[in-house]
Amino acid sequence: MTTADERVIATGFAYTEGPCIGPDGTLWVVELAGGCVSRIEDGRRIVVARPGGSPNGAAFAPDGRLVFCNNGGNWGPNESTGMRPGPGGGHPAIQCLTGDGEVHTLLDSIDGTPLNAPNDLCFDQHGGYYFTDPVWARRDEHGSAPAAASPPGDVCYVSPDGTARRVHHGLRFPNGLHVTPDGQALLVGETGTGLIHRFDITAPGSLGPPATYADLGPDSFPDGMCFDRDGRLLVAGTGSGAVFVVAPGGGTVQDTVRFADPDVTNVCFGGPDQRTLFVTQASLGRVVAIEWPVPGMALFTGARPEQGQGESQ
Repeated sequence: MTTADERVIATGFAYTEGPCIGPDGTLWVVELAGGCVSRIEDGRRIVVARPGGSPNGAAFAPDGRLVFCNNGGNWGPNESTGMRPGPGGGHPAIQCLTGDGEVHTLLDSIDGTPLNAPNDLCFDQHGGYYFTDPVWARRDEHGSAPAAASPPGDVCYVSPDGTARRVHHGLRFPNGLHVTPDGQALLVGETGTGLIHRFDITAPGSLGPPATYADLGPDSFPDGMCFDRDGRLLVAGTGSGAVFVVAPGGGTVQDTVRFADPDVTNVCFGGPDQRTLFVTQASLGRVVAIEWPVPGMALFTGARPEQGQGESQ
């Protein structure tokens, strides 16, 4: 077990999530309870768009647009939200942010059935993307919705031409996901069980049956994830206060990196040498960074988009 030597990058967020690096190296984040999409410059939170609902996992598309999940207003109560849970009842969708700061809805249903609560997404090498679509459990008397009590959710795929389909059903709150560095498999975290599942990709958007890639334990609550250059999978454990480091090829947890905030929601690599691991902390409403011994896996982000001016806060 390792204690993180964390450096605070920016504060003042309401349930931070979705860290990703833009084509020009700028760090972007979303806020579930703040309903906004921001970039971070010199430690400042620059709000670029306010789509409302609950912006969640995000990634840059090959054409430079920021594509993000919007779960429709769900989040758990924590310090950054004043212990206020998300009310739900919004419009779950996959949305995108253009260079001029406009938000567009790309997808809100598949085959006529509305999406549940899109959570996270990742692109493949063909320009399509996978996203998780869990179902939130009924909230308890404290406003929490335990992932272990969630009904089965979906994993979905959207091809480059916009065609969408559900490619797997049955995980108990499918959450963070990532295509393996060789492009041969999709890894999906199941928050309700602590398992990371591996699905062989037989064709773009076609998955084989799930197999266990790693078991992080029942109190790990897997969330966002990323790979480093050596093939280790780094998984944020929301509610666990840790990032779990899974050995190349899966199976073994090599290390557990502990952070100050229990609500560690997501991770991404950035910095000039790709050795800075950015970590979103939802309860303290901030983004921190630690230095990693090797660079992160390079991700294709496409052409540089123009950035709207935004609101400096």
